[in-house]
Amino acid sequence: MIELINKQKIRADDRISVILVVGYILFALFLRLEAFISLIVYPFVSLIIYGIIKIINALNKRNKGKGDNTIKFMFGLVSIIFSIVFLMFILSFPNVTSQIILNLIAFPLLIVGLAAIVKGKMINIYLKKYRILNIIIGSTTIIVCLLTFFSPAVFPNNSFLIHFTSLCVVLFLNILGRATLYLSEFGLSLKHVRNFRLFLYIISDYLLHIDINGNIVLHKIE
Repeated sequence: MIELINKQKIRADDRISVILVVGYILFALFLRLEAFISLIVYPFVSLIIYGIIKIINALNKRNKGKGDNTIKFMFGLVSIIFSIVFLMFILSFPNVTSQIILNLIAFPLLIVGLAAIVKGKMINIYLKKYRILNIIIGSTTIIVCLLTFFSPAVFPNNSFLIHFTSLCVVLFLNILGRATLYLSEFGLSLKHVRNFRLFLYIISDYLLHIDINGNIVLHKIE
C-alpha cells in the first residue's frame, strides 16, 4: 500500500500546531488589542484564501464540464469581495493604528517562518538544498517579523511603508520557498512555471503521489 501521507509530515504538522497555540497565547498576552481584532480579521482573511481556492478549482480543466463550477466560481468571487470590503471597514477605525495592522500581518508570518524551519529540519523526503533554503527563508522571516513587532522602540519614526514592504517580500519568498520544497518531493522545480499549479493542488484539497509507472497521481480529498 502506498503511504500517501508521510509520517514525518504529520509530526512536523503536530509541532507547528503546538507552535501556533503557544504563539497565539503569547500574542494575546502581549498584544491584547491585536489579538481581539485578529478574531475578526483572520477568519475573513481565511475566507479570501478559501474563495481563491474555490475559483482555482472552478477553472481547473480537471473539473471541466461539472455543473457546479459556475456556482463555485461565483461563491469564491463573492467571498473575496465581501471579505475585502469588510476588512477595509474594520481596519479603517481610528483606534486601529498602522502598527496594529503591521502586527496583525507579522504574527501569522512569524508562524509561517517557524513552520518553514520545522519542515526544513524534520522532513527529509524533500531535497536538502530546498530544506536549507526554507530554513534560511524562515529565519529571515522571523527577524523581519520581530523587527516589525518592536518597530516603535527600534524605529521611532513612522516606518509603516518599510515594514509593510518587508513583510510582503518575505511572504513572497515563503510562497516560493514552500513551492520549491513541496515540488522537490516529486523531483520537480519551479524552472517550469506551470509546476506552480501542482503546488496549488498540494496546498488545497488534493494529495499527490507517484504511481508504479512514475506518473504523478492526484487524489481529491472529499
